[in-house]
Amino acid sequence: MGVDFADYNNDGFPDLVITDLANQMYALYRDNGDGTFTYETYPSGLGRMTATHSGWGVRFLDCDLDGWKDLLIAQGHDLDTIQLTFPICVTANRCCWPETPEKNSSTSRQLPATYSNKHGSDEVWRLEILTMMAAWMRLSPPMTVPPTFSAMKPPTHNHWLILRLRGHTSNRDAIGAVVKVVTPQGPQFATVTTAGSYLSSSDKRLHFGLGLETSVKSIEIRWPSGILQTLPNVRGDQIVQIDESPATVSGGSVKR
Repeated sequence: MGVDFADYNNDGFPDLVITDLANQMYALYRDNGDGTFTYETYPSGLGRMTATHSGWGVRFLDCDLDGWKDLLIAQGHDLDTIQLTFPICVTANRCCWPETPEKNSSTSRQLPATYSNKHGSDEVWRLEILTMMAAWMRLSPPMTVPPTFSAMKPPTHNHWLILRLRGHTSNRDAIGAVVKVVTPQGPQFATVTTAGSYLSSSDKRLHFGLGLETSVKSIEIRWPSGILQTLPNVRGDQIVQIDESPATVSGGSVKR
């Protein structure tokens, strides 16, 4: 089913989440940093929350900009008659975002009200989601669900930073670049990618929630070429384009 990787506990090692069909539970694997993983489905509460839901696309992202990643999950069973034989299973197509273990919550929330397209891009700190549910043509009549556009509005007191990387020695899209952002609250890590999930694609820009911090102490980028680039003291609440430097540097090229 769906799969995504990200460092949800901010320890520098990418963790894994995998969605499954109903009655199988989604899997959450915490990277131990030594080539092994710990199965966190039960301790995190994710198993209990997802046991009756079929999961498809999944994505780690910081919905409320507090510096800790949440999970966005597209759910919906592929049989609209499944409740006739398994009443506990949920057939409705929906999106939810359970919080990862570091947020100390075992709740699962549905997406907020859908915003119209004209409001989707008026504020750059909104996380925007387009969800397409499949039309199962073998059913009579076919099960069709219109696409859903949602723009999540996080708490206004939290800050953010978006990085747009452009490679020169590395590939132009900077796919594979690993970024470390440090604030007074600690580090966060992210990898540039558009892959993952199920029949899905995501923005290749990196999105960081900063919580109450208005700037980051440093940004460290390890490009696919091996070049290590460091930028100190970057202001938050902006989109920053960073071009790959020709060699190992401190304080690389930044365009605002």
